[in-house]
Amino acid sequence: MKIALHQIAYQIGIHPTELAKLVYDGEITGEVPDRNPQSKDAWVDLHSLRNFIQWRYDQGRMEELVYGKSIRHIDRWLSRK
Repeated sequence: MKIALHQIAYQIGIHPTELAKLVYDGEITGEVPDRNPQSKDAWVDLHSLRNFIQWRYDQGRMEELVYGKSIRHIDRWLSRK
C-alpha cells in the first residue's frame, strides 16, 4: 500500500528528507519525483517501510519506544486498506 511520504514521515519519527534518502538508496520501495520529499507525488510502500523498521530494530539501531511508535502508525495506515 502506498502512502504520501510527507504524510507518514513525521508520524514514524523520521524526517521526510531522511525517508526520501532511504528511497533513493533503495532501502525502501517508493518514488520521490524531482528529489522533493514534500511533493504530493512522493510516496513510500508501507509494507517495505514496515520491514525496514523491523530490520533496523532487530539490528539494534532503533530504540524500543521509537520502534513501537513507528509500527503502531504503520499498522494503523495498513488497517485502513
